[in-house]
Amino acid sequence: MIGSLPERALEELATMAEVDGLALSDLAPVCETFDATPADVLNALSISVAQGYLDGSLTYEFRDDVMNGIINALCKVGEAADTPQPAFSLYQAFDLGEWRRKGDGPETDPGEKYSKPAVVEILRNLRSSSRMG
Repeated sequence: MIGSLPERALEELATMAEVDGLALSDLAPVCETFDATPADVLNALSISVAQGYLDGSLTYEFRDDVMNGIINALCKVGEAADTPQPAFSLYQAFDLGEWRRKGDGPETDPGEKYSKPAVVEILRNLRSSSRMG
């Protein structure tokens, strides 16, 4: 089910996550409409966010805000079952780009330097494993 939700539904969730953050209750209508679990929805949203970041359709800052907005829902799902993957790994990847490290100059874009390679690797592994399965 990963990545199989309509783009419009994912865009609406991304906006909600960016503005107010997402609670599990915010996922319920999407889960019901598309017969999906909260983990399915969080994974699909995270993949959409990552792909949008890589194709340049929206800024790193917006995408990072969306990912920060889903962490509470990710943790709630993780309390009852395994933490959704790749959603949690993508959250961590975007988190890497939130600050410069010692030795980074003022021209360093931490999103480009740290987040982008991690996001690329996660999506590459996801595509590879979905072809094998």
